Amino acid sequence: MNSFQQIFERRFWSTDRILEVVAVLCSFLYTFLYIKGSAWCWLFAFIGSALFTYLCYARKILAESFLQFFYVLMAIYGYLTMETEWQTNVWSWQSHAIWLGIGTIGMFLTAFVLKKFTKTKMPLEDSFTTVFSLIATWVMVNYVHENYLYWIVIDAVSVHLYWKRKLYFGSALFVAYTILVTAGYFGWM
Repeated sequence: MNSFQQIFERRFWSTDRILEVVAVLCSFLYTFLYIKGSAWCWLFAFIGSALFTYLCYARKILAESFLQFFYVLMAIYGYLTMETEWQTNVWSWQSHAIWLGIGTIGMFLTAFVLKKFTKTKMPLEDSFTTVFSLIATWVMVNYVHENYLYWIVIDAVSVHLYWKRKLYFGSALFVAYTILVTAGYFGWM
């Protein structure tokens, strides 16, 4: 084995990279199974989110690390509150406008705190994905169809965030998420 190949394998296929691949696969399966209405989605959500909690913390994406831990808790909540037949709920546009306003204020406050008190590398992007993902997750576990619209935007921003922090498989996952949630919204799956 030549030295280039050894360096590539040592740097690229580290334990964290392998954990990232497993987290990506579990997270992808979660989203796919959620769109299909399978109860198995919550198990994969739990495993993928637990792994990403560790990975984001290790890469100093602190708000995202908190968000991933929240996803672990929401996977448990989703499983415990799941009904045998998934029903879609409807929220008014006023409800969505209130949540978007709260999210915007929360995003700027969180970015300020992260920038002032932590060593996070991308505070605004980290805050955006975290705050709006908290909201979108709540919308999702309550089976409101418009959760897909939230996720389309959040996932597109997450592609950039994960790429910049060198979580390339995670970035690719968010590309796939963007495609999946778009298909979910339009009922293409």
